[in-house]
Amino acid sequence: MLVATLSLVAAVFLLLGSLQGPKLSSAIVDPARVTEQAGQQLRLFANQPLGEVTPDQVTVTPSAEVSVTVQGDLMIVQFEQRLRFGTEYLVEVSDVSAPSRDATSTFTHRFTTAQGGVLYLDRGDDVDEVLRAPIDGEGRGEVVVAAPGIQHIAPIENVVVVARDADDGTSVLESVAADGGVQRLTLPDGVRVDRLIVPPSGTVLGMVLTTVDVESSELPLDSALAIVDLAGQGIASIVPGLDGEPITTLNAAFLPDAVTLIVHAFDQSLLRVELTETPLALPVGQIPEMYALSTDGTRITGSDAFGGVVVDLATGDESRLDPSLVDGELAFGGQAILTSTELRVQKVAIADVVTGAVRVVLVADDGSGVARVLLRTIDDRGSIGDFTISPNDQFVAVEVTPSVEDAVPDGRPVNGRATSVTTVIIDIESGAVVRTLEGFSPIW
Repeated sequence: MLVATLSLVAAVFLLLGSLQGPKLSSAIVDPARVTEQAGQQLRLFANQPLGEVTPDQVTVTPSAEVSVTVQGDLMIVQFEQRLRFGTEYLVEVSDVSAPSRDATSTFTHRFTTAQGGVLYLDRGDDVDEVLRAPIDGEGRGEVVVAAPGIQHIAPIENVVVVARDADDGTSVLESVAADGGVQRLTLPDGVRVDRLIVPPSGTVLGMVLTTVDVESSELPLDSALAIVDLAGQGIASIVPGLDGEPITTLNAAFLPDAVTLIVHAFDQSLLRVELTETPLALPVGQIPEMYALSTDGTRITGSDAFGGVVVDLATGDESRLDPSLVDGELAFGGQAILTSTELRVQKVAIADVVTGAVRVVLVADDGSGVARVLLRTIDDRGSIGDFTISPNDQFVAVEVTPSVEDAVPDGRPVNGRATSVTTVIIDIESGAVVRTLEGFSPIW
């Protein structure tokens, strides 16, 4: 009787097992990386090998484009675009089967992405501070570096690189760790750091260098492109152009691979600079002014004598970037950054047909012919400076001087600003202002 009973129980469990599909055992996802980089993965582990799964079986709420692959008992859901900050996502995979049985089941997993934040610079009378402020926080944020004469800042992996004033008008370049440890990086003699070029990942930092005292220098540099690998010896090296000479650089940006730079040279050429052991600079196109790299790293915005221009980096093809109407009025386009979609954030000027007065506003423009105003200073008394879009296209951080008439320069010889400059962070979709910070040079 005992054997018969056990056999019956085993048969029941075997029958139940055959009527049930695979089960989700565990799931892994990096809540921060999914907001910073496209191509991040949600890894779903099942209790048995799985059958084929297609993207049509995957539903993501809020909506997100995905691809899906199966490797034995592991299902990999890859997010093709960056996800939103501080958002709960629900991933459902329907009709999940196993090769050995017909029964199917649904895998469900919820996760919340990390909150975003910016690194920015707030200058004081004696000491300048680099702070990190979360989007959903209050106050100034956390001080991560405090030092006199900070010119530029750049977050690189787990450190913050700062360029500071030296007594002779040159720059000091330092890497500051989270525990306060400082490493002096080596620059060519007698140079000033005009710009730091922040990579999306990795340890290679770009910069633009100029010799301060040209007459006493054996090899003077004029806006020369250079790089330094913080994982190496920390020595800056000049990047040569096609002629072997330093590249005189007006603007530059890293592509998502973090080892390729798009450089706008003094001769108005666009160069693709591969940072191999022997750097290689290849021409992409020609453009009088470069604004910025798109957030997906595929296009460059700029302008020529006829207005705004977009350059496709894969083909070198150019297209016009015509601004839409703003509140029914004609607008003249300025600095623009493209998102991964057709939407762009752009600074535009609008002239009053009666008085001739010009006001400058920041708009979100999807090319439909009508743009949304994201930011306008009070009574148009202020000025809108540089701006940067978060990697996931969710927020834009804008430098704003509230009143041009009352603005007082901070007197810094490098990268000077008004003492009243603030950084305003705006939700692009809603147009809501979510943070205002006293400082500038926001970096996501």
